[in-house]
Amino acid sequence: MTEVNRHINIYEKYGDKYIGKILLNDVDLNDLLRLVTFEKYKDDYLLYNCYPLDKIMLDKLAAFSNQTFNLNLDNYEYFLESTAK
Repeated sequence: MTEVNRHINIYEKYGDKYIGKILLNDVDLNDLLRLVTFEKYKDDYLLYNCYPLDKIMLDKLAAFSNQTFNLNLDNYEYFLESTAK
């Protein structure tokens, strides 16, 4: 079975430049599923798709991961994404 890295990818809000990522390997998949909600992930139980994150979701992710995120929602967009390890 392939291991999966889940992370927050950060992109320019007004452009398509990739800024960076925040690894979420310490966040439980069930917490991520609750965050994304069933209606959005119902056909993607392992969260392989890309999910946009808003301020509320990002705050919950910070609590789940015991990390502090330096967010700039005016200039950047944040997405929950997955890649193979």
